[in-house]
Formats: sequence, structure tokens, C-alpha cells
Amino acid sequence: MVSANIVKELAAMSDRAEGHDKDVLQHAITLLEQYGSQLKDFKWLASQRFRSSSEKVAPGQLAMTFIEHLLSQASTTSAAKEEPKKPSREKRKGKISALPVKSVDKTLGDDELRCECGAQKEPMGFDTSKRIVYEPSKLFVLEERLWKYACRPCGDGVVKATSTPKLVDGSMASSSLLAHLIVSKVVDSVPLERVGKQLSRHKADIAPSTLCDWFAQAGREVMMLQSHIRHELLTSKLISLDDTPLPTKNLEHVNNIQRGRLWLYVGDVDRIAYCSFSEDWKGKHPRSILEGFRGDIQGDGYGGISALFTGADPPNRFGCNDHARRKFYEAFKLGDSRADEIVALYGHIYAVERDAVTRNATPAERLALRQQRSSPLWKELEDRIDVIATNAALKGPLGKAITYWRKQQPTLRAFLEHSHVPISNAHVERLLRTVALMRKNALFVGSLDAGPRYAALLTMALNCALCGANPFDYFTWLFDRLAEGIKAKDALNVMPQIWLRQQQAA
Repeated sequence: MVSANIVKELAAMSDRAEGHDKDVLQHAITLLEQYGSQLKDFKWLASQRFRSSSEKVAPGQLAMTFIEHLLSQASTTSAAKEEPKKPSREKRKGKISALPVKSVDKTLGDDELRCECGAQKEPMGFDTSKRIVYEPSKLFVLEERLWKYACRPCGDGVVKATSTPKLVDGSMASSSLLAHLIVSKVVDSVPLERVGKQLSRHKADIAPSTLCDWFAQAGREVMMLQSHIRHELLTSKLISLDDTPLPTKNLEHVNNIQRGRLWLYVGDVDRIAYCSFSEDWKGKHPRSILEGFRGDIQGDGYGGISALFTGADPPNRFGCNDHARRKFYEAFKLGDSRADEIVALYGHIYAVERDAVTRNATPAERLALRQQRSSPLWKELEDRIDVIATNAALKGPLGKAITYWRKQQPTLRAFLEHSHVPISNAHVERLLRTVALMRKNALFVGSLDAGPRYAALLTMALNCALCGANPFDYFTWLFDRLAEGIKAKDALNVMPQIWLRQQQAA
């Protein structure tokens, strides 16, 4: 019955068509028999949520759905033929070679070295057999004996050796123990209560409340560096930003949990990172951080920062194609096959970016690749979205994806003319994964005051991730410097990037 209805509708359309359109319709009729059981799906597709809620199908809708299916198949096949295969991604290389090696000689006894002829066998070389050995960490108390000295003849002038400065006065917490707490909570997303259980296995029973106090003091000390890091961030040419929820415990809130926000700003893709915490999602918070910045700003379609791009000499705004592509992918997962074409075209555009990374392309070479290969694909993407938009329900997932894409289209395509701007904000989202994992494991931060402290510590941890510094070694060194006291003018000299260069030079 479905096949007969489609043939009837196609025949009616063919009578009214002329030239090439008439040939296309006739060809579509001849292909009906090849689709067999698939035809029963067209009536279901034509009446899904992206159209009227009624089960009735509008006249001609079945035929239009069938033709659209044929065109999508032809478009996908053509794109697959024209585009080169995606470059294979390099396998992740292990860093086992960086581990220190402890050699042990395995020799034979004199009896085993005696040959049957009576002579003694002599060494001729050796083979190697390797295995990775794990030694659990250990805790011990380092006792400093502060000797006192005095002048016996006059009985005056007593002097005493000074102890190593502590970041938390009056405590027994060393910089290395504090670094372990910070890395466990901020980098590895392990709640402090679980860290306390780990320490108890080493015969150190430290109350969770004590660990929380140490963590808070470390955060307060690092917060003094935030203003200097923000100042350095604003010297960037490009700032990419994104945010993620950070639930916060607040007993005055109706649910005792307030929906706070963690904001992440990354300067020049991988040069510097800066985090801030806010009690809500209002745009005044990112606007206050970026106030006075006149470079390029990349982000999603968040309207709270729109005021930054008004007035005289505003910064340039760039969009995130990951956010736009994700909406089409969600529509495809919900059953709308038309979104598959958009996702496929985005895949070809992203392949150009991966090719530029594989080639280790210079900015000029990357821009040339985008102009040569990405620009035609983007034009095809625009044309295809215009075609799909003609019969996509505005309130459906596909319609919402198209609306968002059209609204953000000028900022989404801007990367084609600027080599220093990434195609998406994915480099920021990847860094925010540690916050999502912490949110899952710890559920929330302890108070509204704890949010800024967590953001300050996360700032330093993410800068370690950007430059490849070992966070434990860095925080141990940083807490020693903070305990000794540093001047405001030297604040930027304790950044992970500077520390790592000093370590490599040494």
C-alpha cells in the first residue's frame, strides 16, 4: 500500500514537471522496487516528531521523503568518492623509557659454569628481561633538631637554627604532603575523605576535617597569584572560554546545594589557563574577567558575553563548531537521518584540521589548507542546511540545531580566514573534564568560599597540563616558595611553565 501511494504521488508530480525534474521523478519510480522492505519506513519518517503530531501524512509528503532519501544517498556517495580518506591517528606512545632503570646481574654458580670438558665457561654477554616494579609510597616524620648556641663567658647572645618554613603554620603538613592532597583532589578527582583512607593504610590516621583545613589554606595561599595570572591572560591574542556547573554547598539555599559555575579561560590555545568561580551563570562574571580585552574571543553561543562585542573597537568573536555539530548529532541519534549528512560534512572539515596537525603545518600552511579544502566543504554545508531547513520543524531537535547554526554562522565560519583560531573550543572542553569527574566523585564543593580556592588550585593544575609539568613535583616546589614568601612582582615566576623551563635547563 505504501509503495502504491508513493508511485501515485510521484506520477502526479511527474505530470506537472518538465525537463530534468521529470526525468528525476521517472527514475525515482523505477527505483521503488529496489528498496523493498525499506518503503514501510517512509510513512513513519514522514509523521515523526519533526512534523505534525497527527498520524495523517500531508499530500506529497511520502514522495518528498523518498526523493530526499535518494538525494542523501547520492550526496553521501559523491562526498565519499571525492574526499580522501581520513588520516589514521597516531597510536599513543608509552613513556616507559622515561622510568629510571635499576640493573641486577643474574649469574650462575661455579658448578653450573664447569663445562663437560673440564674447562671453566667464561662470560660472553647478557640478555635482558624487564618488568615494572611498584613501590608503595611511605610516610615518615621528619624531625628537625634546632640547635641553640650561646656565649659561655658572657652568658648572652643566644642564637638558634631556624626551621624550614611551613605553608600551614602550626601543623605537621609538609609541602609534599600538601601537594599529594592537591593532586589527589584537583587533578585525580579523589575526595579528601578517600585520601584520608589511603593515608591510614600507611599508619597515618589524619582526620578528614584536618585534611580539609590544609586544603583550604593551600588554596588561600595560591589565590594571591590569581590577579597576576589574569593580567597575563589578557596579554593573549586569542582567549577561548567555556564553563561547567560546579554545585556548591550552601545551607541558606532552598535545596542546601547551590548551582555554582566554574569558568575556564585559555590564552592562545595552550599558552596559559585561568579559572574563576561564580555563584551563578550570569554574564557579569565572564565580562568582569575579560573587561578591557581587545583581542579575539572564542566560545559557544552564550549570550551573557554579547555585551563585550559592542561599542567602539570591540574584540572579534569566534564560534565553536563542536557545539554546533553536537546539536545535529543529537538530532541524528533521535532518529532524523537528515542530520547524518551534516555530521558527515563536518567530519570531512575536521579531517582537514587533523591533516594540518599531522603535517605539523605552519600557520600559513594551515590557512592555505582551509582555503583550498575546507572552504568548498563549508559552502556545501551551508547549501545542504538551507535545503533541509525547508521542511524541518522549528521546535524539533533538527530545527533547533539549524536555528542555532544559522544564528552563530558568521562566528562559526570565521576560522576559515584566521589561521590562529581553532575550528572549535574542544581544547577548553578537554581541560574541563577533570571538573566533571570531580563533580561526579565529590558531588559538590564545601562552601561558597571554597569555590574560589578550588578555582585557584585548578588554575595551576591546568597550567601543568598545558606545559606537561609533573603536578606533584610542581606543587611541592610551589608550596616551599609560598612558605618562604614571594613578592608580588615575582608572582608569575612561579608559574608551571617557568618552573618547567628551569628544571629542563638544570
